[in-house]
Amino acid sequence: MRKVYELWNEDCIVTPSKLAEKLSVSKSTAHKILLSISKKGFGRYIERKGLILNEEGIKIAKKALRTHRLLECMLQEIGVENVCFEAEKIEDNIGEGLLKTLEEKYGKRRICPCGKYIP
Repeated sequence: MRKVYELWNEDCIVTPSKLAEKLSVSKSTAHKILLSISKKGFGRYIERKGLILNEEGIKIAKKALRTHRLLECMLQEIGVENVCFEAEKIEDNIGEGLLKTLEEKYGKRRICPCGKYIP
């Protein structure tokens, strides 16, 4: 959802081609991902156009983005190099306890180690 949100922020519509490029997957796979997001109620897929996120989709995507960026803060603090890459490996498997701790420790930060805004 984080990558979908980043693309949506650029154009307000996420095309299979752009998502395929962002995720390094086939256009067919990206199309299936967008359809799945739509079927879950997080947006509306328009054939031959792409996905438009709705309020719930935006909320879920912002949470995923925030989690990723807070993980980057923690990883930087413990001396990990390439924090973005490492955060991507673990962001989908983070438990509520760790997320709560990240919020307590880094939740007031507005910028991540990569220099990007933390929602």
